[in-house]
Amino acid sequence: GFTASIILGKRHDYDPYSTSAHNLPFTILGTCLLWVGWNGFNGGSAGSASDVAAIAVVNTNTAAASALVTWVVIDAVRGHISISGACTGSIVGLVAVTPACGFVQPGWALLIGIIGAAIVYSLLMLKRYMRFDDTLDVAVVHGCGGISGAFMTGLFAQKWVNPSGGANGAFYGHPIQLWYQIAGILTAIGFATVCTAGILLPLHFTIGIRLAHEDELTGLDLAAHGENWEATANRAAADLVQQMRQQQEESGSGVDYAHDNGTFELSYKPSNANAKPITIKYSALGALPCLMPTLRLNENHKQEDSASQTGKDRSGSIITVSDIQTMQF
Repeated sequence: GFTASIILGKRHDYDPYSTSAHNLPFTILGTCLLWVGWNGFNGGSAGSASDVAAIAVVNTNTAAASALVTWVVIDAVRGHISISGACTGSIVGLVAVTPACGFVQPGWALLIGIIGAAIVYSLLMLKRYMRFDDTLDVAVVHGCGGISGAFMTGLFAQKWVNPSGGANGAFYGHPIQLWYQIAGILTAIGFATVCTAGILLPLHFTIGIRLAHEDELTGLDLAAHGENWEATANRAAADLVQQMRQQQEESGSGVDYAHDNGTFELSYKPSNANAKPITIKYSALGALPCLMPTLRLNENHKQEDSASQTGKDRSGSIITVSDIQTMQF
């Protein structure tokens, strides 16, 4: 990941402090899929339904849970807890325990998750000041998380956990195992670096591996496929809410924004006679962020909206649609 980031270079709109996910529900779904699948390849690495496979699965979930909790605690100490941070923490735990899952007891797996999460969290903060753009934090989360887990395997491994292929670590009278782990780590880093550079550098100097500046700013959905679901959905939702407001104004049931500090409903009857009415309930304050777009109000409503400072921009011309209760078709 680090090698690829160096060769590719930074995005044109790179912001080292931006860590927001594009779609949090998808982030959670992807994390759950990874967590469940991780049990398969960690436990399956034993080759059979055995005691080693069982302890590998236990260690996998133990480390993931402890890393998630550690990440959330650090977030809380620093001021706020985030869902994306919790998801990242669990992935760090899964990565860190993978080298050790079949060689350590669950107590050490718990500690591996905690230490791995603390190390990766610190490195992600340091990454902001470094000169590379790793969009998915692969180099830190997977690379450094895996390195920390491989190193700790050399400390905490116990032969009784895996009698057929295991060995004692440095804490159990076999310090040479730690040096074996370090040698393996350096070999893996060298192999990955050489192979990645060997693939990307020829492509970089021949056909190129970077998007054109305009395509990068526009986005691949629009540049490559001529469509952008987010822009289409936002525009359709904004048009729908605007039509509903106009319909209420024409019927004389419009909302007095200057005095209404609660929530209200917009009802819209589609032109299709067979379609059911659509009801959207949203907050006049719009204090909470939402997946719906901002609705730009008409010029003649600017004066009324100035009485409510929450839910609009400083120009007094934008109110954010939020708290959608029902949308029936």
